[in-house]
Amino acid sequence: MRKAVFALAVFGLAALTGAAFGQQKSAKEQLLGAWNLVSVDYVRADGSRSTTFGDNPKGIAFFDGKGHYIISVMRSDRAKYAVNDRTKGSAEENQATAQGTNTYFGTYTVSEPDRTISIHIVGSSFPNWNETDQKRIFTITGDELKLTNPVASTGGGTAEVVWKRAK
Repeated sequence: MRKAVFALAVFGLAALTGAAFGQQKSAKEQLLGAWNLVSVDYVRADGSRSTTFGDNPKGIAFFDGKGHYIISVMRSDRAKYAVNDRTKGSAEENQATAQGTNTYFGTYTVSEPDRTISIHIVGSSFPNWNETDQKRIFTITGDELKLTNPVASTGGGTAEVVWKRAK
């Protein structure tokens, strides 16, 4: 009788452990969905930081199950154009838009072992990124995603971008 109870206990524990393993999601599965922007910090070689998109940036990132993504980031404090026509902005208004917005989309793959995302940028508001390939280092902790771009669009340093899962 003791052997039967012991065998059932061991079998039950193994089944529970197997079920827990089955519920653990891969890094790609954890990445899927929509993410709201929390912060964007540019880190210079000397360790100093700046917030090119301001203290309260707005943005969203989407990663789908077929390997497509879009990321859009912008300053929340951009002034409205004097004329209600986006094609008729002044030089200063257009400059503020260009410097306060970064949007790009394309395809991605995830490397589980080194926790990186390889992205192919099909199109970007920063034309130098069009049709380029880049890598992002990422961590996901609960509902927080942190992407680190070792080659920031500002021409130097790294970009650290924090996202919260959209609800």
